Amino acid sequence: MAYCVRCGVKLEEGSTICPLCQTPVVAPPEIIGVQQDPLFPKITDDLKKHSADEYQRLDKTRKGVIELVIAFMSIAVITLIITTFALDGTFSPWIPIGSVILGGSYILVALFVRPTFQKIGTWYIILTAVLLTVIDFGDLILTWSFIVNVSLLLLWIVAIFPWMLSQHLRTKGFATAIIAIAPYFVVLDYLTSGTIGWSVAIALPTYAVSLVSLMFLALRIRYGKPSVTDIVLSVIVSACWGVVAGDFFNLRAIQSSQLLSWSSSVMVVAVCLLIFLSLNMSVRRVRNYFNNRVK
Repeated sequence: MAYCVRCGVKLEEGSTICPLCQTPVVAPPEIIGVQQDPLFPKITDDLKKHSADEYQRLDKTRKGVIELVIAFMSIAVITLIITTFALDGTFSPWIPIGSVILGGSYILVALFVRPTFQKIGTWYIILTAVLLTVIDFGDLILTWSFIVNVSLLLLWIVAIFPWMLSQHLRTKGFATAIIAIAPYFVVLDYLTSGTIGWSVAIALPTYAVSLVSLMFLALRIRYGKPSVTDIVLSVIVSACWGVVAGDFFNLRAIQSSQLLSWSSSVMVVAVCLLIFLSLNMSVRRVRNYFNNRVK
């Protein structure tokens, strides 16, 4: 057992420098001891790389599960082919075969790919898009799968893409996700109707109103200290303004003389919550002002 000659802190075995005052340790091995491997080693880049390499080496259990999944997939495919010959070609096996292969791939991806949210989520979205395209292609014409795949692409941009970026670029990733929602409305409008109508007249203005409302909440969180209650109520207010905006722009699109229809009650709720938040913030500031004045 050894102690630092300067600050007196107890030194670990094999220490060459004091962890507290950084004084060099000069002592024979009989006193200071020999450095041993720590019980909980620090995670370094080499250790992370070693862990990733270890994951790529399939253990016995995972190999058994992979072989079992492939065996079931093979049996299902062979059964479908035999059924096709037994029914004299009246049964088309290609969609069921594709569904079996892609369905088994969901399990195989989890076994082969390193289990991170970004990689697993990306592979599952790709497999889902391919599976739905195969099902849609059953009548040799692609129709609804375009709409679903565009929605899956938006899901990847919003839920997965920002987390694939580094910490200092993640804000830009979220901004990209927010911007991507706008062209999604336009593409969805064109795929469903063949023209651009409700997306420009209703969806985009409603989305803009919701974004402006949420922007004020983001500024409050960034430059203020709102409570959890304030944040929850502010999100409810933003949702209410989005509902009111949707009703308003829909009435304008159909050239109605009404200002609002069913969303009038929602607007009343939004106004009441807005007044409550404003009074709560004002009372809090006044209270803090007088509390700081009191000595």
